Amino acid sequence: MTATGPDARAALVRLVRDEGRRVLATLARLTGDLPLAEDAVQDAAVRALEIWPRDGVPAEPRAWLTLTARRRAIDILRREAARAGK
Repeated sequence: MTATGPDARAALVRLVRDEGRRVLATLARLTGDLPLAEDAVQDAAVRALEIWPRDGVPAEPRAWLTLTARRRAIDILRREAARAGK
């Protein structure tokens, strides 16, 4: 882990600016649903804003953001599937 505090926020801004489209494309490909992918990436960015200033920027920030967004998308899909079954 590297930067903490304001440096972590700046790192996230750079990551989203430079790699955000790639992360979004990966999620859209995995889920087949662009609005879901957008929501998941946004939620992952918010989570990074909460965690990175405290714990530091991970060694592979793009991978962290992609994995966190993927997990969020899975959570959303599971919630919607459970809702449909009720």
